[in-house]
Amino acid sequence: MNGRIVFVTQAYDRSDPLLGVVGDWVGALARRFDGVDVIAQRAPGMASWRLRDPDGVGVRVATMSKERGAGRVRQFVAMQASLAQALSEARHRGVMGWGGVGGARAVFVHMVPRYAVLAAPLARIFRVPIILWYAHGNVDRALRMAVPLVHRILTPTRDSFPINGARDPHVRARLACIGHGIDTARYSPDDLPDPVPGLVVSAGRLSPVKRHEVVMRELAAITPDRWSLRVVGAPLHDEDAVYRVRLAAEAGSLGVAHRVTLVGAVPFDRMATEYRAAWVLAHTSRTGSLDKVVLEAAACGVPVVSTAPSSRAILGPFGDELLASDDREFGERLRAVLGWSATKRDDVGKALRAAVIAGHGLDHWADRVADVVGGL
Repeated sequence: MNGRIVFVTQAYDRSDPLLGVVGDWVGALARRFDGVDVIAQRAPGMASWRLRDPDGVGVRVATMSKERGAGRVRQFVAMQASLAQALSEARHRGVMGWGGVGGARAVFVHMVPRYAVLAAPLARIFRVPIILWYAHGNVDRALRMAVPLVHRILTPTRDSFPINGARDPHVRARLACIGHGIDTARYSPDDLPDPVPGLVVSAGRLSPVKRHEVVMRELAAITPDRWSLRVVGAPLHDEDAVYRVRLAAEAGSLGVAHRVTLVGAVPFDRMATEYRAAWVLAHTSRTGSLDKVVLEAAACGVPVVSTAPSSRAILGPFGDELLASDDREFGERLRAVLGWSATKRDDVGKALRAAVIAGHGLDHWADRVADVVGGL
């Protein structure tokens, strides 16, 4: 498709445990448009606000310099300068027809409604639509301000966007559910190493909302020689750091500290290895939306036991065996899966992977974004 996408995000860093996926998304969009201009709050290795293409692949990157200690005012100035450069150069290319490259087709704001609000004046001047990607349970002032300013709101599933469309006409008119963008080549089964019988992984930010302690408590009731647990994820906020201390203390009080490893942050490119080693992913998050870790693990062919109703869509016919309505039932489901034969585990894993590819694969996601942009 002719034209470029301007992609505004918190980080462009392939090693980032939470935001490394941005590199996959940008690459997929670059293959569908004339290129992508990334404006990131932090982008290690980038020198300044000015957009540059370090790899010569049509992806230009600029940083707001948070990684160098820039405060909010400097970040705002850098964002506006980079956005002005991207939109003005793209419009000039579109008018002059340089190399058949068109102008900017859209400003794609990733997960930060505040950036949509800040981008709105320049986007309006250059007559470029704004698309907001948002998948979180939090509703703040910035989100409510952004909703009427953007042209489309994209989210993975309906329960991933927290504002009721029936009550807000802007949401009703703008919202599109397009699935997650999971790179199923990155997240895929692997013959080596074999999954470890009894190994349970609980992944996601180390936060009370993820309820990793529920996994420990339910596992503690299982015969000791049948399980071990790796909690993969790092604290993000001060209260999360306090939660980590509580989690370690509870492992001790349950007498299972020797079976529980608080792994901390794992680089984005190593997460697939964590999933593949697991016999099962234990998912007890209360965020409400379809969790990306569920899809990543399933794409690796790993069964998922979840307490989140939103997981049912991906668990399909195995929902009765893998979805739990409360913590007690979660423990029962987890015990049952730990007792599965390798054949049954692999069969279920293959089915879950197929469901991810069909509804949440990276190519599917990027095609849907292109369709939305083409319809603006």
